[in-house]
Amino acid sequence: MVKTLHDMCLNCVQNRLDKIPDVGRRLPNIHKEILLERLVNHDILTECYFKSVQKYLFVKNLRHVTLYKSNQLTDAMLKTLGEQCPNIHQLTIHMCTNITDVGIRAVTKTQKELVVLKLRKLAAFTGKGLDPLKSPKLQTLDLRGCNALTNEAVETVTRNNPTISCLIIDDCGQLSANVFASIAQTLKYNLEELDGCPRPMTNENVTALARYCPNLKSLNLLGSSKLTGNALLELSQGCIRMESLDLSYCYGLQESPDNEFLWTLPTSLTNLSLCGVMLSDEALLVETLQRLKRLKSVRLCGIPALNDKTLPKILQHLGGNLEMIDISGSRTLTDEGLAAVATYCTSLRELDLSICKMLSGHTLLPLLRDTERAPLLRKAFFSVQKIEEEVLMAVVENCHNLEKFDAAGMETLSDQMLITMAVNCPRLMHIGIKGCKQVTDAGVCEIARHCPLKYVVLSGIQAITDKTVFTVSNHCHNLEEIYLNGCLNVSPTTVNYLVDSCLPRVYVQHKTPNLVSDHIMGKNIDTGEFCRMDLMQDGGGAR
Repeated sequence: MVKTLHDMCLNCVQNRLDKIPDVGRRLPNIHKEILLERLVNHDILTECYFKSVQKYLFVKNLRHVTLYKSNQLTDAMLKTLGEQCPNIHQLTIHMCTNITDVGIRAVTKTQKELVVLKLRKLAAFTGKGLDPLKSPKLQTLDLRGCNALTNEAVETVTRNNPTISCLIIDDCGQLSANVFASIAQTLKYNLEELDGCPRPMTNENVTALARYCPNLKSLNLLGSSKLTGNALLELSQGCIRMESLDLSYCYGLQESPDNEFLWTLPTSLTNLSLCGVMLSDEALLVETLQRLKRLKSVRLCGIPALNDKTLPKILQHLGGNLEMIDISGSRTLTDEGLAAVATYCTSLRELDLSICKMLSGHTLLPLLRDTERAPLLRKAFFSVQKIEEEVLMAVVENCHNLEKFDAAGMETLSDQMLITMAVNCPRLMHIGIKGCKQVTDAGVCEIARHCPLKYVVLSGIQAITDKTVFTVSNHCHNLEEIYLNGCLNVSPTTVNYLVDSCLPRVYVQHKTPNLVSDHIMGKNIDTGEFCRMDLMQDGGGAR
């Protein structure tokens, strides 16, 4: 995983826009979009350099613009972007601290071809800047994390853009629950996906969605603790095309008679989450799921009714279609019941067994050793202390298309397993091995060299040193997040090098209260490795 020639050429161009003759004419449109994103990522978008950016990268046919986590981006720059690029199809502005309603208004008011607009975590943005936006093609509006967003702003933008089919207003602290009823009455038949979590919906909100939005396909009701069975019935009858429904922590549905309305869920559902709904009625759980024959994804975290008797009955009917099963947090499920996963699931792509204290996993071996089924697995979350070494070995040897792997706290996970995984799982992007005591630099470095890592959790691994961080820095150029809490042998100097080396803006968490702050780094001329000067062996030179 080293830099490609293509990447190195783009790196050269991004630093010399003002020096390469007629560079704008020589660059294809897609490279202009990539360069603009990289300039923002690397803090090169200074006011002086912006003149060259404006001249060579801002063109009428610019289609996709992503501006992420920049302190340099200003409202004035967005105004220029809007004036020179009126045909943007997808615009993302994420965590840009200086952007206000003025800049958003300037860049969006000219857009008539806008299909996707993502304005995420903009602290100074209230939504007023979207008042002039009228794009007849707008389908997706993502306002996640805009805490100053108001009900009035959401109502105005949906009224002016009734073509919106996907609306995400997740984590918008100023919004009140009654905004959902207004959204339903405004967008009506066009609304297909709504995510307002963690703003709990009331029965009245759900009833309005059922009445006005018959084409709703995806709805997140997480945490709507006051939702009753009658409202769920209306939703099931009104939105018969529903495909994805999240009922996590809807506590009002866990006791009789409200829980009986789970029998009325639309049979069109392909994704269902019942996490935290503490159903104890085993027959009701089985019958509810058995009738949803199209389910591909089901989350049953912590449900008391899920046990060695009920899981086989559920999977006997659904296992052939299921691609994702989340049974994490189960207190009663044992390996006897888990055997049903290996017996009935023929298309499994994601399996979550986290915090299932009774499981050793040995009954999964027929699946994990199956040459046809094991390569289908994309995500495996096995942070269970009793999981056997043989099971982990089967995962790293046979799940060749694994993309996400979590084994937090696994004392049996070793460097040899990680080395095997590095060879066998070249698509691995997410690895969580927090507190795995046997792991050292040797295993993690092999993973970093061979896999396109984006998300890494190494917290609590005392054997991890600067060697790992340097290896990650030099090979994982698209790293997005890394957690190094409690890694006392990792120095702040090396962490700074990591931040400077990665292409996107990597998020690093390195909390070590007892760490010595002034470690001096050097290069051992005998080995070629960077390491702390105070840890160098005698006889090794440094420079």
